[in-house]
Amino acid sequence: MPRPRNALPSYRLHRQSGQAVVTVRTPDGRRRDVLLGPYNSPESKAEYERVLAELRVSPTATPSLPDRRLDLTVAELALAYLRYAEGYYVGPDGKPTSTLTGVRLSLRPLRQLYGHTPAREFGPLALKAVRQKFAESGIGRVEVNRRTRVVRRAFKWGVAEELVPANVYHALAAVEGLRKGRSELSEPAPVRPVEVEHVRATLPYLPPTVAAMVEVQLLTGMRPGEVCLLRPADIDRSGSVWLYKPGHHKTAHAGRDRVIAIGPRAQAVLAPLLPADPAAYVFSPAAAEAARNAGRGDRRVTPLWPSHARRNARKRLKVRPRPLGEHYSRLSYHKAVVRGVEKANADRHEVPDGHHGPSLPGIPHWHPNRLRHTHATEVRRQFGLEAAQVALGHAKANTTEIYAEKNTALAVEVAARLG
Repeated sequence: MPRPRNALPSYRLHRQSGQAVVTVRTPDGRRRDVLLGPYNSPESKAEYERVLAELRVSPTATPSLPDRRLDLTVAELALAYLRYAEGYYVGPDGKPTSTLTGVRLSLRPLRQLYGHTPAREFGPLALKAVRQKFAESGIGRVEVNRRTRVVRRAFKWGVAEELVPANVYHALAAVEGLRKGRSELSEPAPVRPVEVEHVRATLPYLPPTVAAMVEVQLLTGMRPGEVCLLRPADIDRSGSVWLYKPGHHKTAHAGRDRVIAIGPRAQAVLAPLLPADPAAYVFSPAAAEAARNAGRGDRRVTPLWPSHARRNARKRLKVRPRPLGEHYSRLSYHKAVVRGVEKANADRHEVPDGHHGPSLPGIPHWHPNRLRHTHATEVRRQFGLEAAQVALGHAKANTTEIYAEKNTALAVEVAARLG
């Protein structure tokens, strides 16, 4: 026997907005949530008591409830959307993704300029004013458009949650993004492939673990995040070519599978580093730190006196202010490579070279993302665009063209013969 329905609706918390909510029945039998005001506030409880009083008089009638969407401010909407984003933009490890940082940066100027403005009164001119605030902060055109879309998306979410009238979002949708060449904002420099000779010149100045990460990424075309999260449990080593299926990757939310082929050369780099625990990460900062300390001991010139050994033992007992992570992050990997380039350039200025004068030519700045472009360009040169698309795991070939530089050798040959 089904439980009888309570005739009086309950006073509840609307988690997305932090307000009190009551659910009533409309004349056609549908459910309708109406916000009463800040949760546990005297005003919201007074509104709730008024609703109960009307229902006690006429249980079949719909109470005359005010539309709390008229009282919601932009700051309240921004806070509600931020709470939603904190629960939505979370990785498999339970940690916030980089998207959440972008949401916070986008909502901050919105609250500063229009925090006390009713959300229903926020229109296209206000959105343009927030966009101008983004532009004045010194970021480029692409990032300005990205943050403006976050603000628009917050109001879209508010419409879906019945916090904001639908016409507000429809008006904001009419504001187009800034076009390339139509604004004075800077444009992002395109990411180009890094020369292999520059990578080879940097490797001796990188920690051995980071150098192995660079070589694997160069040989396989992995994303920096994919090489950081490499584990034996995710690698199928049954065939001559290993198949790496990352547990988490950039397009996993779209339902796409990602399979990375690891050939013999990359296998030779990985084999000595594979941990015994299949669930452990291959590239561990703790392992890199242990290898670095062991190398320092081997290079020691002065004798290791007992007092030195006791002092080192005491230092090892101290708790690190920031414990080493289980695996490298994209940011720590990036910083390690940048430091390696800086060390290589400093060394080149100190070592004279007979072919280039007093010092060797400097290594241009490069970062791990460019290794993926280098791999894609080489695959496209040897096997064509479709092969590069498969190697990078792209759904569309036009995305691959961003990563794989066109090979102009064929055009030069045609021009030499026919031009």
